[in-house]
Amino acid sequence: MRLDDAAWTSRWRRRSVAEKSVLCLGLLLVAATTGSPLVAALVGAVVTTLALGVARVPARAWGAALLGPLAFVLVGALTIAVTVGGPTADDLWRAGPVGITRAAAGSALLVALRATAATSALLLLAATTPVVEVIAGLRRAGVPDAVVDVAAVTYRMIFGLLDAARAIGESQRGRLGYATGRAARRSIGGLVAAVLVRAWVRAGRLEDGLAGRGGVASVPLVPARPVSIPFVLAAAALVTGLGVASAAEALR
Repeated sequence: MRLDDAAWTSRWRRRSVAEKSVLCLGLLLVAATTGSPLVAALVGAVVTTLALGVARVPARAWGAALLGPLAFVLVGALTIAVTVGGPTADDLWRAGPVGITRAAAGSALLVALRATAATSALLLLAATTPVVEVIAGLRRAGVPDAVVDVAAVTYRMIFGLLDAARAIGESQRGRLGYATGRAARRSIGGLVAAVLVRAWVRAGRLEDGLAGRGGVASVPLVPARPVSIPFVLAAAALVTGLGVASAAEALR
């Protein structure tokens, strides 16, 4: 919800989806393909600066949006860093058969920085562009209608299910459903079951509605915004510069 609110109030809210896509997807491509931890960290720093300093995304919303992906990134990096086997001359730390080598630590660091930078680049687009404009941009770009319909329906269902979960939770708290640990576990189980049932029923209704309209989701029409050529050129120059730096690091 914070990310969606940030997108509607961002300074880049009225910029074209196309020009923001050039910047964010270009930075994502550099982050995902670089073999240099330095370049990956630089991409992450550039994205964070653009988000907080230029687009003025609230720091709390930005941090909350990054927190979940960072947890998965850290878990993945740990699985790369930790090795099982006998001691080697490359060990940084070892406790019996479990250890961390310099090579494994370097690979884990690179993966963590690349994943964080790529996720940040994608979040920059999400934090500055409302979903309805992204969906409209996908339709204008020629993405198959079935894909756009699924995205639109999913977006609509998220808010409906959040409202249902909030209403059910408030009703349970009014009946002291969370007064004890046992009652809380029972209430959470009932909440999950009720939300799943509502999701199933609502999905069926949305499917029938889409079939009745010929498969076109009811997404508000968003006019195409004019593309700022200076913004696109600056974004292309930034992405190109980072790409050149990545290539130079790879040739060393």
